[in-house]
Amino acid sequence: MTTQIHAGGGVIWRPNKSGSVDVLLVHRPGYKDWTFPKGKQDDGEAIRMTARREVAEETNLHCRLGKFLGTIEYETGGGSEKTVHLWEMAYSHGSFKPNSEVDKVLWVPAEKVTKKLTYPRDREFYASLKTNWWVGKPWVQLIRHAEAGNRRTWTGEDPTRPLAPIGRQQAIALRERFADRGLDRIVSSPYVRCVQTVEPLSAATGIEIEKHPDLAEGANPKATAALLRELAEGRSAACSHGDVITDVMNYLVRRGMRLSEPFDSKKASVWKLSGTDGKLTKAKYQPPPAV
Repeated sequence: MTTQIHAGGGVIWRPNKSGSVDVLLVHRPGYKDWTFPKGKQDDGEAIRMTARREVAEETNLHCRLGKFLGTIEYETGGGSEKTVHLWEMAYSHGSFKPNSEVDKVLWVPAEKVTKKLTYPRDREFYASLKTNWWVGKPWVQLIRHAEAGNRRTWTGEDPTRPLAPIGRQQAIALRERFADRGLDRIVSSPYVRCVQTVEPLSAATGIEIEKHPDLAEGANPKATAALLRELAEGRSAACSHGDVITDVMNYLVRRGMRLSEPFDSKKASVWKLSGTDGKLTKAKYQPPPAV
């Protein structure tokens, strides 16, 4: 039986002075090659976590995990079938430190990467990426918190009411839906049930949750709308409450935003909001994940 090997890694980029980006390649002295940072998946490890771990281990750089770019498949010298899963990763901070696997790195202008890569399979993969592959269409995913404990039987303060077991499952399902979308920010109502809804997503992407009062119960819809417009300039997730979502969606519809279907806001459901020129013009509903 042929052994199947899975590996994870990243195509790391940073802006350059020419208005484009540079891409990081690593040199492995053991193979005398230039390639993308990557490594084998550990037992029981999610492949996206493999990608984050291996990039950190090989480069010592902190990067934001972005969208999934695809796979490179090939047969190893030992006859195993290897699949490398690669994500777009934006450089954040840190400096390279030589290690046992990688002795040097090189930032290469995006348009020159193909010529620098050692392996034809890497060159073919990189050449297949869309022009400006590092750019994502801006939007904000407005999430209603997942199923929480019963309000009537909860004895503590309402802001501390946590998710129910099914709500925790929904939060994990939301993580799977959005972790590979190239998020820039995760923002939440300070209420526990909202924060818990996006905690798995935060853990998977390495993006810290920002708690914001304009997503909390009783928020002014005008202020909430302003926050959502700001978040929609990038690629963000925002978690709030049913009444807040209802109020802000009505506010935005009155100002010209179009809905893909009649309004609904079930727990763990999502409205994807997008637009242009600082205005939110379109909203598409995504029902709660099945758990």
